[in-house]
Formats: sequence, C-alpha cells, structure tokens
Amino acid sequence: MNRQSNFCVSEDTIAAIATPSGMGAIGIVRMSGPRAIPIAASIFKTHCGKRLEELQAFHFYLGRIVDPGSREVLDEAFIVIMRAPRSYTREDVVEFQVHGGPLILRKVLELCLRYGARLARPGEFTLRAFLNGRMDLAQAEAVAQMVQARSEKALSAFYRSLSGQLSQKVKGWQDRLLLCQAYIQAFCDFADAVEDSIEELIWKELETLEKELAEEVQKSERFAIFQNGILVVIAGKPNVGKSSLFNLICGEERAIVTPIPGTTRDVLEVSLTIDGVPFRFVDTAGFRNSQDVIERIGLQKAEEFLEKADLVVLVFDMGQPFGEEDFSLVKKLAHKRRILVLNKSDLSPQISKEDLNKLCPGEEVLEISVLQRKGIEKLFERLVNVAQLNVDLEETPLLVTQRQREILEEALRIVQEARETLKQGLSIDVVGILLEEGLQTLRRFTGEDVDQKLLDAIFSNFCIGK
Repeated sequence: MNRQSNFCVSEDTIAAIATPSGMGAIGIVRMSGPRAIPIAASIFKTHCGKRLEELQAFHFYLGRIVDPGSREVLDEAFIVIMRAPRSYTREDVVEFQVHGGPLILRKVLELCLRYGARLARPGEFTLRAFLNGRMDLAQAEAVAQMVQARSEKALSAFYRSLSGQLSQKVKGWQDRLLLCQAYIQAFCDFADAVEDSIEELIWKELETLEKELAEEVQKSERFAIFQNGILVVIAGKPNVGKSSLFNLICGEERAIVTPIPGTTRDVLEVSLTIDGVPFRFVDTAGFRNSQDVIERIGLQKAEEFLEKADLVVLVFDMGQPFGEEDFSLVKKLAHKRRILVLNKSDLSPQISKEDLNKLCPGEEVLEISVLQRKGIEKLFERLVNVAQLNVDLEETPLLVTQRQREILEEALRIVQEARETLKQGLSIDVVGILLEEGLQTLRRFTGEDVDQKLLDAIFSNFCIGK
C-alpha cells in the first residue's frame, strides 16, 4: 500500500549520519532517494573496479571515498546498496560505513549534500518507509521506541509492535466492528427476513470487544512504568542512612553523608536497571520539624516526590528507638506501595523486626547494614518483585505509546456507549453511527486515517538518520 497520494512527498534524495555522535570504531552515513546511487557513484570508488550500478544489492564492497573536486581521499570504507523496493524506505538506499570519527562522518555527509542530497529531517527515513507502505504507523512508532527502550521487557514489547503483532490485533478489532455493521445493514435492508436475534449477536460481539480493549488498556497502563522507570523514593527521618543507601545503590558518592541532621537539602535522582527492570531512585531530605528555610524547601520537594512515587523505601534506624517522625511517616505513607527497611543491623539493636511488625502489621521487614553492605541483594530482589506490580512477564502488552493508549481508550468508550444504546432499546441506526466512529478511531492507530499534522508530531521526535 502506497500512501504518497494523500501527502506532499518530496522526491529529494536525503542524507544523514545514522550513528550516534562521538568517537566510535564505525560510523554510518545513509542516503535514500532516486539519486542515492548516482550521488554515491560520484564520491566512491570500489577497489574491485566495478561501477556502483553493477554492484549486487545487500553486499559489502570495499573502496575509497574521494572528494571529486580536490581528488583527496577521505577514507577507506565499505559501501552497501539496497535497491528499491527492497529497502527500509522502499527507495534506493546507500550506506557508507566509515571510520567512526566525527570529522570523517561530517566530511562524508558534506560530500553527499554537495553532490545532490539534502539533509534529512528527524525521522524522515522512517516517514518515507511509512508513506511508501513499508510499515504502518504503529510499526513506525515502534522504531523510535526501540531506540529509547530502557528494559528488556520494553524492548520485547516494541519489537512485537514493529513485527506487526499490534497491527494484527487492531485489525481483528476492526473486523469485529465491521461484522457488527454488516449485521446492522442486514437488519435494516431485510427487516422482515432477519430474526430479532441479530441484536443479540451484535451485543455478544461488542461484549467480547469491550473486554479485549479494557484488558489491553489495563495491561498497557501497568506496563508504562517499565519504560519510564519505576520511581522509588527513599524516605525516613534524618540520619537513618538514606543517603548512604542511595550512594550504595548508585555505586558512587552522589549524596553528602554526615552525622549532622539536615545534611540532605535537595532531591537527588539516579536511573538504574536491576534484573531488566528500570528504576529511578530518589534520595530525599530527612523528615523532621525544621526552621531552616533551605531545609524546608528540600522537605517540600520530598513531599512532592513521595506523592508521585510508584514505590517508597521507608528506612528506620535499628540503633534508635522509634520517634515521632517514624510514626508520622508510617501514617503518611500508609496508602503507598512500600518496602520497610531496618538499617544499621551492625549496631546494638534498639528496635527489632517484631517492633516494626507491630507498627506495620502484615508487612515484610528487611534488615540491612549499608556500612557492611549486608542485605542489599535481598533489597534489590524485593524491589524487582514489588516493582513488577503483578504484571505477567509472559503477557507483555502490545500498546506501549501514549498516543496508542489514548486512541484505545476512545475506542473503548465508543464500544461501551454502543452497548448502552442497545441496552436502552434505541434505534439500531444509532449503534451503526457509533460503530463507524469506532472504526475511524482504530484507523488512526495504524495510520489509515491520519493527517500531516499528526505525522509531523510523531516523526519530529525521531533521531536524525532514523
């Protein structure tokens, strides 16, 4: 399917550096468009003596990149040609694999631009793949998401979308709506011949569809944190070892640690992946009554992060009896998913697991010693188990972007409204109108119904060269 007739598609040949900036062993400059091969032929000379037009597609050929003006050899490099339509963009594509220095890459790109290409816009290679029918919009979005994936679970979900599993599922939902529309059309055209049970058939189809849509929305919402990172806030009163624990988790001295209460006055954050699960750990100021203006600002920030937290690690000092701040925090965080930690197990205990169990009945308590690095592996294991939030790791959702979730929620609302319309005994024509609205909503999912403004918004978030 070619979508070019619906949009103003440039016939330009585009070029960009396709590898990250910085030093590297290999760097790639990519071109796509009708003049990609002629432009490459003007600046690349094969060692085997063949002209580029004679080279086999998807084979590597060694040669030199030469500036035609000065005859200066810029680099020894490989070239790969991918001819239309069997390429990523379904256009002629050429890739130069050169040594990965920024200067070399820039000079090769400049040659491509000088001899007829223009600089690609962000995501323009993938946009052309979409417009030329190489992939649908959901698959195109998965390309960008795979680059940004922060966990193996997220990467698996994005690959499933890229491979078309998401699109197939959406197509199934569309087919169910079309079947309901066919029932309605038959009912309207042959009212005397069609049995009244046709409304029951429509009801059952919509019931199944509503259940599938609702399940996918719920799985997607629970899964979102695996891509964004689970926000874990380390909380407790001053000097219980929060900053020391934060530094141990980071693997470096990020937070200042002193025996003086109120040392931590700001919020520190670090991202870390544990057993394939991405976390965002936050160290906060110790909770206490303070007249210090700066410390009170830090406490206010801590309150804000606690409100947003997906998970709280509530730390207690085993070497100190419970104080008013401990009781206050336990009450304040009663509604939060939390892990209770007794730190400083290397000291003479003033409180025990049993004491904390009385304060927080039914909750597991972990004993650790940050100083001696004891119990940290158990804490990490507990973090991963709690963070999974009962998401079945074998049942990864297919819907993984905010745009997709919003469309799915809208489709779910429409299906629920259609069922309510049937329940109230209103005209079946009204149900038909709602089903058409639902179909249009799902068509936006895969890009069957899309406008230039939406495409610009989606592809502007891509990397240049992708």
